[in-house]
Amino acid sequence: MKKNNIVKCLAALALLASPLTFNPSKVQAAEDPIKVGILQYVDHDALNAVNKGFVETLEASEYGDRIEIDQTNANGDQATLQSISEKLARDNDYLFAIATPAAQALATVESEKPIFIAAVTDPVAAGLADSMENPGRNVTGTSDQAPIDEQVDLLVRNFPDTKTVGLIYNSSETNSKIQADQAVELLEKAGLKAQVATVTGTNDIAQVLNPLLDQVDAMFMVTDNTIDSAITLVGDSAKEAGIPTIGSSDSVVRTNGLATISNSYEDYGVQTAKMLIKMLDEGLKPGDMPIELGDAYEIVVNEDFAKALNLDPASIK
Repeated sequence: MKKNNIVKCLAALALLASPLTFNPSKVQAAEDPIKVGILQYVDHDALNAVNKGFVETLEASEYGDRIEIDQTNANGDQATLQSISEKLARDNDYLFAIATPAAQALATVESEKPIFIAAVTDPVAAGLADSMENPGRNVTGTSDQAPIDEQVDLLVRNFPDTKTVGLIYNSSETNSKIQADQAVELLEKAGLKAQVATVTGTNDIAQVLNPLLDQVDAMFMVTDNTIDSAITLVGDSAKEAGIPTIGSSDSVVRTNGLATISNSYEDYGVQTAKMLIKMLDEGLKPGDMPIELGDAYEIVVNEDFAKALNLDPASIK
């Protein structure tokens, strides 16, 4: 065998033996379908809005005719998250996780393919990124960190006679605890007493919430998947007790809350989809793409809830 042929054979063998790594521009360069796997943690209005914004933006993009969406929903079942994540990661090129438990599950089983996230309050504390500016791994996307200081101001400004504020959240959700701790600190700084109650699932809510409502003048709501998925029960109980609820997401408030300051959760989906489109356009790596915050916060008031409390919706500012 000639020397040149030996060199060519060795080079080919070396290429075959080398480990395969994910190339973000590979899918873009081909005319093959772009397979996007979506893992939504649970079914409720805010997360559904994220999903809608993400999918519709991708399908309306220049890549729309090549996009193939693989939808999965864990329905809040922690036990099935890993198996769902493994299949989703195996079958798709890009992954989209909606809510922290979904993001953590996907990041555990997939370390190379790009994972985009949304409805994750603190990606760094959740172990998904090294920092917001430089995630440094295969995860990027958007954070739904709420302007809790502005939400507390909204409560104090509109209900100046309030002395005790209730908070309820799922103690096993990292993001919920982070937000609740921030809210308690800000409420106490404003001279209010914070009464905190926690649950571990939707079955605990009624038992925990009703005694809490008897002890407080207002409720401060954080974005919590367990509470949000039962917002019909939570909101109806608060209305019956004559208790205003301030905080949480725009979608949840529009369903059954009084008021909040929030970015649109559908916009979070749109914003995250645009990040994926940018990756396809420019061949970027997720670790080099900063995790983005919302950029369009606004006061959201549920008129029906306000009227149920004999409040003028226009007075809440």
